[in-house]
Amino acid sequence: MKQFKYILIAVMGTMLVNSPKLHAVEFGEAPILAKEVAAGTLPPVKDRLPTTPMIVTPNDKIGVYGGTWKMAQRNQRDHALLIRNIGYEPLLRWTPQWTSTIPNVALSFQPSSDATEFFFRLRPGMRWSDGAPFSVDDIVFWYENILSNPAFADAVPEWLTAGGNAVQIDQVDATTVAFRFSTPYGLFPTALARPEGVEPVSYPAHFLKPLLPKFNPNADKEARELGFAGWKERFVEVFGNPGTIDDPSRWHNPDVPTLNAWVLTGTYGEDDPLIAKRNPYYWKIDPTGRQLPYIDEVSFALVPSRSAAGDAAIAGMVNMQERHVSTRADEVLAANDNLQPFTLVESDMNTLTLSLNLNDKDLVLRDIFQNKNFRIALSHAIDRDMIIARFIPGALPNQAAPRPESPLYHTVLARQFIHFDPELASDYLSKAGLNKKDDEGFLLRPDGKRLSFTIDTEGADRFVILDAVIAYWRDLGIDVMARNLPRDEFVSLRDNNNHHASAWGGDGGLDAMVIPINYLPMSVESSWFATGWANWYVNPDSSDAITPPAAVQKQLSLYDNLKATANAEKQTQLMRDILDISADQFYVMGIALPPNRKGVVAKNFHNVPKVIPAAWSYATPAPTNPSQYYIEQK
Repeated sequence: MKQFKYILIAVMGTMLVNSPKLHAVEFGEAPILAKEVAAGTLPPVKDRLPTTPMIVTPNDKIGVYGGTWKMAQRNQRDHALLIRNIGYEPLLRWTPQWTSTIPNVALSFQPSSDATEFFFRLRPGMRWSDGAPFSVDDIVFWYENILSNPAFADAVPEWLTAGGNAVQIDQVDATTVAFRFSTPYGLFPTALARPEGVEPVSYPAHFLKPLLPKFNPNADKEARELGFAGWKERFVEVFGNPGTIDDPSRWHNPDVPTLNAWVLTGTYGEDDPLIAKRNPYYWKIDPTGRQLPYIDEVSFALVPSRSAAGDAAIAGMVNMQERHVSTRADEVLAANDNLQPFTLVESDMNTLTLSLNLNDKDLVLRDIFQNKNFRIALSHAIDRDMIIARFIPGALPNQAAPRPESPLYHTVLARQFIHFDPELASDYLSKAGLNKKDDEGFLLRPDGKRLSFTIDTEGADRFVILDAVIAYWRDLGIDVMARNLPRDEFVSLRDNNNHHASAWGGDGGLDAMVIPINYLPMSVESSWFATGWANWYVNPDSSDAITPPAAVQKQLSLYDNLKATANAEKQTQLMRDILDISADQFYVMGIALPPNRKGVVAKNFHNVPKVIPAAWSYATPAPTNPSQYYIEQK
């Protein structure tokens, strides 16, 4: 990820993370754990740490133990807040500056020269949060019994495939595991450092084996006796849906052992506040040999909406947070003189992306949506300057394209069809064959029906902007309705290709190569402008697959080549070629380039960098090592 080095390194302080071998070290621990050791209910700290713990150098200074980290969390489908703050411990992680990947759960990492094999040496003596050993066996268990299990057919994500084939994993020796691909996969370390990369180290074999018939012949009978349809339903109830950590069901059972610094004590969506307490077997230490984390517990106050999260922060219920509160940071800071800001370097490429479903199940709408002239008409119909003045002061009009700070910035993709010109928009509608209207002034489809569709979003902030956008489209004669849906419903409609159009955020600004979901249909979960084409890319034999046109197939082939190479210059050139096709196809339109944002942190809450990258693929703020945050005790 060399492209980030020159973007962020100049504005960020240095924070070093390393893991040299330890010699004679007197380990320290939190007083609350020392009491348990003294009472005989917990082993000594030296027996709870791996042979080679990971040493985390604090961002500013050595911390003190204690305190509660307070945040506000939406009570439905806000598991991303958990992932970003207490759930990011993959084999490889991003550096705090987002310049490269480094070993994390893995003690060391070695790719083969042709980027088809990746060898990870684990930390001997590492343990799950319940004290059971964590080892190669757990990763192999996941591979053989979850990833390769026909019962979990959806458990193989795109990032664990290359050349159309899933990864193969095997044990090399007692502490080394190999990930092998059928074709070169130079992007694999990058994929592994994303939030989803936690998946290979999320399955505690000792805890899950009793749920599987392979290890427990009575598993199905026991499940039925408990009221489940069978062992699989019980497994999902206990563990959550396998396949990705990015699923709310994965945060419903606090009994599932973890490698995280803090462990949930309640159920997400039910317990308020939701409390996560320090993991007594956490495997990281500070340079003085004291076990992390410094903070005793994390408390999530559950709220019904993003706006309510901002209200909670204003009311003093937050002492460090960026998610949900950044858009109202000035209000929060004005109401709380004990808080101060930190800067979020924006990586999103747009405040609001707008995408028509080019694979709409309504074949007439599909033809209309696939007509590029129609999409150009919609773009020229939007007065972006007016929308920015109302909702995003200080932003710049922009299409859905990599940010100007990115080496992958594409002028055509960013600036084409951006001028507000209703007459030109009408001309493009005529070019699309849409010039007949009904008695109420709405355009008619080729089949004589009114041109009508819905465009969905989730969240009040997005909806007010979307509502302003569709007013321009309705002036153009299109009967379009904006819907603000609950997130579960929004996601479900897209999973089943039952949507007409989507309005969302803009992943892929600084991380266009890491998350190219808006530039080509490569993700079934997120490339909502063409879910059928994305299904074809992942599995051409899928019943949900729709064969894309030649230009799109060429783009997907280029992406396969990009994934295969480990050469950074070649990766960049291939991504530029992909963006050239994106510019020509004009899949997704945008409104404005988001400016940098603010997070808020209490003045007695330390070791939070003054500047942090903001991105899902970075899992903000996780790579800054929250385990080294500390609260100054009064």
